[in-house]
Amino acid sequence: MTIVRAVRQLVLWAAVPLVVILLLSNIGHPAAATGRYLATWCVLVLLPGTLLWRTLTGGRSWAQDLGFGSVLGLAWALGVWAVFTGIGYPRQQWIATVGLVLALIPLVRRRSPDPIRWLPVMVVGLVLAAVRVFVELLRLTPLPPVAFGRHQDVWFQLGLVQALDRHVVPPDLTAADEPLIYHWFTNALMAAHSQVSGVGAPEVLLHQWPMTMALTFVLAGWAAGELLSGVRWAGPVAGLVSGVFSGGLRLTDEPGVDMAGALSIQGPTGTLAAVIMLGLVGPTVLILRRQAGTGTWIALVMLLALSCGTKPTLLPIMGVGCAVAGIACWLVQRRFPLRVVVVGLLCGGLFLAATSTLTGSTGGSRVQFLAALKVLPYYGVVTGDRSFPTYGGLVVPGIADGGLWYFAAVLVVWYCVLSLPRLLAVVGIMLHPTRRDPAYWWAATCVATGAAITLVFSHTGYSEYHFLRTVIHLGPVVVVAFVARVLGEEIRHRRVWVPLACSLAGGIATAVVLKQVWPTVVVSNQKEAALDLLGPAVVLVVAAGVGVLLIRRFVAPRHWPRALVVYATCILAASSLPAQTTYLAVASYGAVIDRPFSTGQGTRVYLTQAEQEAMLWLHDHAGPEDVAVSNVFCMPTRYRPGCPNDAYWVSGLSGVQQYLGGWAYAPQNLAATEHTRSYLSLPPPWPDRLADSLAVVERPTPALLARLRDQHGVDWIIADLRAGPVSPRLGVPAYENGDVKIFRLQ
Repeated sequence: MTIVRAVRQLVLWAAVPLVVILLLSNIGHPAAATGRYLATWCVLVLLPGTLLWRTLTGGRSWAQDLGFGSVLGLAWALGVWAVFTGIGYPRQQWIATVGLVLALIPLVRRRSPDPIRWLPVMVVGLVLAAVRVFVELLRLTPLPPVAFGRHQDVWFQLGLVQALDRHVVPPDLTAADEPLIYHWFTNALMAAHSQVSGVGAPEVLLHQWPMTMALTFVLAGWAAGELLSGVRWAGPVAGLVSGVFSGGLRLTDEPGVDMAGALSIQGPTGTLAAVIMLGLVGPTVLILRRQAGTGTWIALVMLLALSCGTKPTLLPIMGVGCAVAGIACWLVQRRFPLRVVVVGLLCGGLFLAATSTLTGSTGGSRVQFLAALKVLPYYGVVTGDRSFPTYGGLVVPGIADGGLWYFAAVLVVWYCVLSLPRLLAVVGIMLHPTRRDPAYWWAATCVATGAAITLVFSHTGYSEYHFLRTVIHLGPVVVVAFVARVLGEEIRHRRVWVPLACSLAGGIATAVVLKQVWPTVVVSNQKEAALDLLGPAVVLVVAAGVGVLLIRRFVAPRHWPRALVVYATCILAASSLPAQTTYLAVASYGAVIDRPFSTGQGTRVYLTQAEQEAMLWLHDHAGPEDVAVSNVFCMPTRYRPGCPNDAYWVSGLSGVQQYLGGWAYAPQNLAATEHTRSYLSLPPPWPDRLADSLAVVERPTPALLARLRDQHGVDWIIADLRAGPVSPRLGVPAYENGDVKIFRLQ
């Protein structure tokens, strides 16, 4: 019987990589390459992380070992990458895992057999997560050199991966001899996976990495929900809401709402930040509950160290959560919470240490209340505010100058309604027994902090929303955990699960009816805003109240008050599921019928196949320390003063150091906005490089060529015909096609 059970489990586990391989083969990935990548992920991340978590903390269940280990393994993999890349043997990183396995297997603490009762549910969750990320994201982003309009950040991130393939501390590929100030740990992990698996960096960034992160959301969400609640059935539910149904609340078709959660191709740092936030639940909860040994502190330090180079949003959120949890500990336990203070000091110290080198792209940001409202629907229509991000005073000018405080309040409420699946986590600190558990205070505060900072901070590129995205998966997990904890083992009784099922059904039914009756919202002035934008939300809240009264009257007349609060919470949370399910179903249908999608031709970020092929040729023929000069700085390509200077595709696809490329994200450029201009329209911080780059392509002279070669180490000249004229004096190109000529500078 034991052998039969083991075979069944093996077959179930095998379904996950098989589905991933089949899905990615549909968009051009050879099965062998995907298999190598998945094996690399298991060897570099999953296996060592699981062993480390089990050894350091003792482990509590196979699901927690696997879930928290999948995040802790990322911290381990980053350190291994740094060592082996630094000594010049990046492809041998797997040796570290072999050594770790041999060292830790004798130390792994044995425990009583842990039946894997929920394994089929976990496999279903992993498969659904793989399908969702494929149909909603990966299928719509083809690999180079397909002519397509990809977000400019894709090329910026790809350039970092290419640089980290050779350097432990990466240079700025878009400006020779300039230091890079950016949170690049995510890109280093991609480089590690690319090095060991042999899969190219574009394939890793665009398809393979998002797929493994989708799987990690399920594993880490399961582990966090199970540990936080202490209830086994909460794990599978938390894994599903984290990895499959993590989007916002959408009651109408228009205005639209971002339904993808934190998973993003152009923003992999935000994706990893949300994963780490789930992973931090493990050591933090054990420390807050006084269940931590020395190993747990080591795991926490590893995750915090990974956080400081992943996203600047992580440590501030963690710090605020620790502050509130410390106060809760002090009040509940009547003793000074030294352990919580230590965690807070670790967060603050690491954040300060990272500010000089690892928190790039924050230049020009500031405290500005309600700046996040500028990207919400109808803000521009009602206020007429078309100003640049961070422009204005302490309050966003469209509200402060026009006195539209009523409209601002409506938008803030609408923003909170969209975030209900996350913000309902705060309910947990109001109910017994969760209100006496500092772990729930920490988790709920982190969720609330992410949503709140978004409304009081302004970034030059609207990246204040990354604070919300950092906790976008943690929120639903906390909701599941506190519901499970409040209901406890009584969920087995009919008097509990019947009203719970009624609550979930009521929330789903209400959302379906609302979407049919009230499908579209159009707002053109301040007076319409409350009724039209908040009308569906008011109906939902009323329905939740009526539903609880009906449950109290007919289904469970003797229920205790806190259970009724839980049922109301479930009604509100379940109302997000119809839109999530519909979104997944529509995207799946589009994949099945092979519906064509727009290539983005005509948009400013569109690249031709010839442009991409030229850079891929240069990637294969340039040396690791080569430098190139080009006439490409903007998207679209032709340079003119004030053009959007965020063309990163030259360095991204080629991996070659640029004398000068796009300068949009350079710290000097971001700081120069002075809250009055867009960072995309400023002149370069290095005007002499711009003049040299244009002149060498259009008006080269022997003196200029010699200076670039001898003083700046330039080896290649890249001339894009879409960007401007190319001088015949450059001679015979080493490579050319219809759009690009590449010259070797002798």
